[in-house]
Amino acid sequence: MIENFKEFTFEAAHQLPPYSGLHGHSFQVQVAFVGAAHPVYGWVTSLTDLDADIEKVRRELHKKYLNEIPGLEVATLANVARWIFTRLEKTIPSIDRIVVSRGAAGRTEGCTYRREPQPVASR
Repeated sequence: MIENFKEFTFEAAHQLPPYSGLHGHSFQVQVAFVGAAHPVYGWVTSLTDLDADIEKVRRELHKKYLNEIPGLEVATLANVARWIFTRLEKTIPSIDRIVVSRGAAGRTEGCTYRREPQPVASR
């Protein structure tokens, strides 16, 4: 089993009443993929092949007011991570987790959303 990942960033605004007014963040996202290693290349999948799917999701979020996006009416880090995972799992079956974070180095906060573990078949 091997894990590969890609990262992207986006800028967006949101608010979380009653905790905050309208404000923005620079978000960092890590998309992780797991699976058997390719016998020649060693990767789970060619990372270049994932660019179009990941860029489509990034464009849906970049420079947007997150609360106006269906499914992100409550735009917490957890809900953003789940939203990205749900979008990408439709086209990238090897996706395992999404990590969304914000903040400067040393002051970062974030959330990880993972694929639900699959039940192990009994023998």
